[in-house]
Amino acid sequence: MDNRIWRICVTGLFASLLLLAGCGDGDDGAPGAAGATGPAGADGATGADGATGADGADGADGADGTDATAVPLPILEGHNGDHGMVMAYDVQAAYNGDSFFWRVSYRGNEGKRHQYLRYTGGAWQKEGGDRRDAQATIDGDVDQGDMGVLSTIYEQRTTIMVSDPLRAESAPDFDLFGCFLTCHDDSRHMPQWTEANGHDGKYVMPANAGAEGDMVADLWHWRGARSNPIGRADDQWIKTTDFPGGGGGNVAGDGSDNGGRKGDGGQSVFFNQSITGGNPDYMLDPTSTFGDFSFAWADFWKTPFYYMSLPAAEQLGPTAPNPVALAWADVMGYTAAEGDTVPRRILRPGAGSRANITALGTSFTPQSADGTLGVWNVQMQRLLDTGEVDDVALVAGNTYDVGFEVHLWEYTTRDHYVSFPQTLSLGVAGADIVAVDMVATVNGPATGSSMLPDWNAIPATRIWLFQPGINSYDFLSGANAAAAVVYTDPVTGLAVDQTHGGAGAVAGSTNACTDCHTVRTGDPAPPVLPGGSMEALAGLRGGVWTDTPVD
Repeated sequence: MDNRIWRICVTGLFASLLLLAGCGDGDDGAPGAAGATGPAGADGATGADGATGADGADGADGADGTDATAVPLPILEGHNGDHGMVMAYDVQAAYNGDSFFWRVSYRGNEGKRHQYLRYTGGAWQKEGGDRRDAQATIDGDVDQGDMGVLSTIYEQRTTIMVSDPLRAESAPDFDLFGCFLTCHDDSRHMPQWTEANGHDGKYVMPANAGAEGDMVADLWHWRGARSNPIGRADDQWIKTTDFPGGGGGNVAGDGSDNGGRKGDGGQSVFFNQSITGGNPDYMLDPTSTFGDFSFAWADFWKTPFYYMSLPAAEQLGPTAPNPVALAWADVMGYTAAEGDTVPRRILRPGAGSRANITALGTSFTPQSADGTLGVWNVQMQRLLDTGEVDDVALVAGNTYDVGFEVHLWEYTTRDHYVSFPQTLSLGVAGADIVAVDMVATVNGPATGSSMLPDWNAIPATRIWLFQPGINSYDFLSGANAAAAVVYTDPVTGLAVDQTHGGAGAVAGSTNACTDCHTVRTGDPAPPVLPGGSMEALAGLRGGVWTDTPVD
C-alpha cells in the first residue's frame, strides 16, 4: 500500500475516534507529522518465466587471425634494420655434485632455421646465409661474402666463453678485454677479411696467450638449428694463432693455421650435405614425414620438417621422433618439383668431447601474433670436469672469467651482441655471477645432468650486451695506428678513425674496458675515465648497419 494512503487512513480513523469522544463538532486540527515507515512486507512468490524472446541479429565477424604464411618467405636481403645497439641478457648458474648448469634468457627472433637446398629452375641450389653475406652478394663483393647466397636465413645462437686464469693454457688478458681479445681485422667480415683466406673465426694472438695452438678459452656454443632440435650444444675452443696477420711468419694460404675457433675432439652434432651429381646427398625419409621426401618452399614457415637427422639421432631431444635423413641412393619413386626443399644441415648424435654439452630444458615462448618473436630460455649443462684437455674444468670455490654472445635476426660475425668480461664463481660471493650449489641449497643430494635445477629458486644476473662493430683488438691496442692502416668508408669515401684513445692502456694491459667505457649511455660513469658508452661509440667507426670499410 502506498504510504501516503496508509497515512490518510490512519489519520481518518483517529479523527473519527475523536469525533465520537467529543461533545460536538470542532475545527479540524493541523495535520500531524508523518509516522515512521513500516517494515517491508515479505517478497511475493516468483512468477513463471516469460516466453523466450526472438534471437538477436548476428554480430559482425571478427578479424582473421594471423597465419604462418603471413610471414614473407626468405628472400635475398642485405644488411638492414636496426634492432638496437644493446640488449638485456639474464644469466643463471648452478651446479651439483658432478654437473654444471647455465640458463640464459633474452628476447629475439625464433631463429630455428638455417640453410636449405631448394629445387628451382630445374636445378638444386643452396639457400641461406647471414645478412653480411647477402649484402656482399648484392654488392658483388667476392672478398666480403658468399656469392652463392640466394636468401637470408641464419640460425639463432648464443655462446659462452670460459677462461680459467689458473690454467696453464689461458689468455691472461681475457679478464680485461673479453671477446675483444679474439676479434681481429682479418676475422670474417672485418676490413681485412677475404673469403679466400679461410679464416672466419675468432682467435687469440700468441702475444696475448702462449704458443700457437694453445687452447685458451672454452666455448659453450648453443645453435638454434644445428643442435637444439636434438637437445644438444656444440663444445668448442678458442685457440692462439699467428696466421693470418698476427705477427708471425705464416702467410695466407700456406695451410699453417693452427688456431681460431675450433671444435673439441670427436664428432660435432651436425654436418653439411652437398649437391652431388645434381642431387642432394640426402632427402627426407618419407616414413618419418607422412610420406614426404621434401617440403614445399611455400610452406617454409609452417613445416615441422625444417631440420632432419640421421637415424641414430631420431630419438634425441625434445622434438623426438625427429624427421630422418634418407641417402639419395635409397630414394625411390621421387621426382623433383619446383620449390621442393630439404635441410642442408643434418643432425647426428655427436661423439667424444665435442658432444659433452646438452641443451635439455631450452624453450622458446612466442610473444608476437605470427610466433616469430619471443623469449629464449637457453639451458646448457655439462660435467664439472669432463676429464678432457679441451674442456675447462669447473671446481667449487674457484672463480673464472666469462663472456657472452648472442646472434639474432640473421646477423652474425661483427653484427652479433657481446658482453664485457664477467666473473663467475662456484659458490663464492663477490663474483659478477655466483653459481648456486644445488646440493647445499636447492635439490639436496641430487646429481647428474638429468637432475635439472629449479630455476625459480636460483637468482638471475642481468647483463647488458652490445654490438661491437669493427672494434677489433688491432684497433683497440693501437696496432692499426702504428702501422698507419687506413680504412675508407666505401659509401662516403671518408677515412675511418684508427686512433683509440685508450690504446696504451690496452697494449700495456693496465686497464680493463670497463675502466673507461659503459655499455649503455645511461650507465654510471666508469671508475677511471668517462670514455663513453659502447651504445654510442660502436657505430662511429663504421661497420654497424653499414658497408665494410675497405683497406
